[in-house]
This record gives sequence, structure tokens and C-alpha cells, in this order.
Amino acid sequence: GIEVFRNLLSIEHFLTTKPPHTFWVAQKYVERPLLFRERKFDIRMWVLVTNKFEVFLYRDGYLRTSSHDYTTSAFDNYVHLTNNCLQQFGEAYGKYED
Repeated sequence: GIEVFRNLLSIEHFLTTKPPHTFWVAQKYVERPLLFRERKFDIRMWVLVTNKFEVFLYRDGYLRTSSHDYTTSAFDNYVHLTNNCLQQFGEAYGKYED
């Protein structure tokens, strides 16, 4: 799952509740992201790099967007995360898509 924290103390508290020797990925939140029609987005593309450093690009990528306009004052994951597995449960899911 995805967890969002506002400060280091909250992260440390969260980690003390987890079993020892587990692995976590942490990343810095981008406070001023590029926006598409006032919403956060990411671009999904698939690339294969062989051991000979040949690069193969699958041409059909796609854009994932959040279902609400971006603002740092909102604590709503539907504003900040573009994951389809989360967005599909939001009331505005698909509102802006064709």
C-alpha cells in the first residue's frame, strides 16, 4: 500500500509498528509538479533493455491522471496519487476522460 506522511516523526512512528527486517521505499513528494488540465499525472511507458544494451520501446504508453484538481491544501489521496487501483474508487473517477 501507499502511505503519505507530512514529517519525519510520523514516518518513524509508522516504521516502529512494522515487523523488523521489512523493506520500504521512500520518496520525496514534489510540491510543484507539472500538471495536465490542473491535475497531477504520470506517463506509463514500457521499455526493454537487453544485456547488449539494445533498447526496445513499446509505442502505446498512456497518461494516468488524478481525478481532482491539484492543491497542496488537500489531504485527499484522489488529488495526490494517480494510481488507477486507487482512483477507480473515487466519486470523480473517469469524469475527465473520454
